[in-house]
Amino acid sequence: MGLYRRDDSRFWWMSYTWKGDQHFESTKTTSRALAKKILERREGEIAMQMFNVGWQGDRMSFKELCNEFDGAHVATLAKHTQTNVRGFLGNMRTFFGDRSLADIDSKLVTDYRNYRKEQPSKKNPTNKIKGATVNRELECLQCMFEYAVSRKYLPENPASGVKHFDERRERPTKHMLKLEEEQRILTNAPPYLRVAIVLLAQTGGRTYSEGFSLRWDQIDMANRVIYFGGQTKTEGSSEPVPLTKLAHDVLVNWKKEQADKSQFLFPSPVKPGQPITTVKKAWKTTLKNAGVAHFPIYNLRHVFCTRLSWVAPDTVVQRAMRHSSPETKRHYQLGMVEQVRAESGKSQPASVRQG
Repeated sequence: MGLYRRDDSRFWWMSYTWKGDQHFESTKTTSRALAKKILERREGEIAMQMFNVGWQGDRMSFKELCNEFDGAHVATLAKHTQTNVRGFLGNMRTFFGDRSLADIDSKLVTDYRNYRKEQPSKKNPTNKIKGATVNRELECLQCMFEYAVSRKYLPENPASGVKHFDERRERPTKHMLKLEEEQRILTNAPPYLRVAIVLLAQTGGRTYSEGFSLRWDQIDMANRVIYFGGQTKTEGSSEPVPLTKLAHDVLVNWKKEQADKSQFLFPSPVKPGQPITTVKKAWKTTLKNAGVAHFPIYNLRHVFCTRLSWVAPDTVVQRAMRHSSPETKRHYQLGMVEQVRAESGKSQPASVRQG
């Protein structure tokens, strides 16, 4: 038992044991003298068996849970993920405010889901927020309430049964890049983007977290491998990735052109000491000049997976994509309809094919 201070609260907190379990509770006062009296009263209630602790969620506000979750969980995530999650927490604080955790039920969480879906997009205010974005926020909210349940602030997770939006309706059609289209894109792309396109299409690297953030010391030219390393998405993502002859030759020439101007392969034109952060405008212009319908540059990872699937077994594809499961490749394969039709035709008897 005792009083203590927390970094995320201006109040004194008290710790006490009741029925063998340790409990932590805010005294709701900044005065240590008053907090001491509150703790003494609680000790007396426990000694006289006059105290029924209930759930701390009855006394804990949503904002307090956000602050505790931030320090206990969010701080352990990758920096990019931390930024996203803290943005989610800001949206949640605005909606739920100072409500106690006990006042938040599945209906209120559903109201939050619908409220967020009607909000304008920051990038394009004329459009509403995508269902995928709202789903990520719901997953964060579910995780936070699961944390509250594990700390015995709540008896159950009020967000666990809330249905997500169907993201498939919003996803753009995946584009299987033809070799002729790829050549036109490379012809119209600026030098740095041309190198990046070859690198991404030949290695299957993730666009910004791996491709455009690459440093020269991550490339072993002698052994023709790349060590993406850093804060990778999965444990398998840190394994070395082999370079094809084309990718190797392109990088050798690019290094000669760069002449050690930066530690990064694709330095920012504004801040050379940092990697480039976006190529959306250049990519859009390149596709337009090449006469190719727009598709996200991330799809080059899908293109790599699909092409490799044509010539290699699942185990090789899984290793090359650095996936934890061989089934994940199905999400990345593009344009398989024609391939299946062609292979099915080959399996039929000659008399059937001729007839």
